Amino acid sequence: MKKIIMVCIALLLALSMAACTKQEDSVENEEVKQEAASGSEQSQEAKDSSEDGKEGERKTLENYKKLIGLSREEIIDAMGEEPSVIDEGGLEFSKASIRVWFIEDGKTVDQIFIDDSDVDFNGARLGGNIEDFKNIFGEPVMEDHESAYSNFDYEGLVLHVTYDKSTGKVFAVYLMKEWK
Repeated sequence: MKKIIMVCIALLLALSMAACTKQEDSVENEEVKQEAASGSEQSQEAKDSSEDGKEGERKTLENYKKLIGLSREEIIDAMGEEPSVIDEGGLEFSKASIRVWFIEDGKTVDQIFIDDSDVDFNGARLGGNIEDFKNIFGEPVMEDHESAYSNFDYEGLVLHVTYDKSTGKVFAVYLMKEWK
């Protein structure tokens, strides 16, 4: 996280120095500053949303939701670790215990696989019972008892919860734009 912040600071300083040395008029300088501030705010939001819980904080569903729609470069920067390439063009971030896949263009995060029992799903957790998710997120919009999954609507996204059909224990969650 410190490295990412230092890179952002260095980038802002470089942009500021470049603007000063070119002696651009004040309107152009203001545009550069606004673009740098805007990029810095977006990067910081993505970084905040992807904290890998070094101190056990920030592992919330809301923060993972913010990763949906990021570009390949933005998610890599936000996660602060070098990912491994996995099936179907996805990326695995082992420190954060997540995998991400992209929409057809291969550039925009479309779904996140979460395999971390420290993540707070608004009160439910991996290792808990599927009934905990139903109590929190309401009736599933789609459910398959044979395949042992339930899909919930979460603020316009699909929360796909997989569980062991014999015990009801949840072992993985996908957060995705749509169920395919």
